[in-house]
Amino acid sequence: MIVGIDGTPAMRRVATGTEVYARSVIEALAASKGDRTMRVYANATDPPPWLPAAVEWRGIPFPRLWTHWRLRQALRRERPEVTFIPSHVLPFALGLTSVVTIHDVGHRREPRSYSRRARWYLEATTRYAARRANRLIAVSKATAADLVRFYGVPGGRVVVVHSGVDPRMRPQDPARVAEVTHRLGVVGPYFLYVGRNHPRKNLSMLRRAFDEARRRGLNATLVLAGPGHDHALSSDVLTTLPYVSPDDLPALYAGAIALALPSRFEGFGFPALEAMRCGTAVIASSAGALPEIVGTAGILLSPDDPGAWSQAVLELAHDPALQQRLIVAGSARSADFTWEIAASKTWRVLDGAAGQG
Repeated sequence: MIVGIDGTPAMRRVATGTEVYARSVIEALAASKGDRTMRVYANATDPPPWLPAAVEWRGIPFPRLWTHWRLRQALRRERPEVTFIPSHVLPFALGLTSVVTIHDVGHRREPRSYSRRARWYLEATTRYAARRANRLIAVSKATAADLVRFYGVPGGRVVVVHSGVDPRMRPQDPARVAEVTHRLGVVGPYFLYVGRNHPRKNLSMLRRAFDEARRRGLNATLVLAGPGHDHALSSDVLTTLPYVSPDDLPALYAGAIALALPSRFEGFGFPALEAMRCGTAVIASSAGALPEIVGTAGILLSPDDPGAWSQAVLELAHDPALQQRLIVAGSARSADFTWEIAASKTWRVLDGAAGQG
């Protein structure tokens, strides 16, 4: 069997959840492909250094409309038995057997967090994939339920495949934690948020809760790490890190009192899983897929209750025994999520779709 894969999201230098998924699933599929042929198509010239040698590379740079024009041309010319789109956007009028991963439908859940143009594009591409793809992979039960609810997708066309965790995410040596935090300018005990700055991430509520905890005696800072954070906001109690390399991120997780993830909606929630794997306690929102991912291994709170978040921050900072219980529970919980399992389930979906096609 030949599978053609849209690899463009995996090539982006600054990686958020979708990009992490695309690269990780390509690597995991390659490690377990057997006698199948994988062809990765991307809007780039040269293959990335991480791409396994056994994977065929199709670099086809194109300035605009790459997915709906250049990728579609290449796929229709070479006609793989199945096309795998790891990030929502199925080329229009492709006319080939396809499997599309849907990460979330946040534009439906939190429409005010998106511009009108972004909302229109996300709705158009998601609706098209929901109608035209032979199979849909949802990264969580919450996303699968939203596909049924908002787009009327029959349950039999949607398969839930939880994502895995980067093997670099693991407990860190204290010396490594000290070196990384010092280099990044993080001083003293801290709580950590990892992710981009986006309205649906609910960071204004987190800052209000943190300020209240400080007024009540909290002796810790808040670190915001990820794309889009304004460095001008940095102060004695707030540190912003617009970009943290994947090699430094595990130490940043491991040094935190806890990860705080207050999102109004998440389709999966990589930071919660990564923090648990690194031996860090988690406070997360009870919205979207986060309860499904975190389970009972973290503290789950309403994204609209800053008082509860303030109290949880104080309790974790002053109760090492509670922090340790969450660390132990998170380590056990995160062990259930691996890219090997995700690849095995994804291959079953791709093989099934190719057989039907």
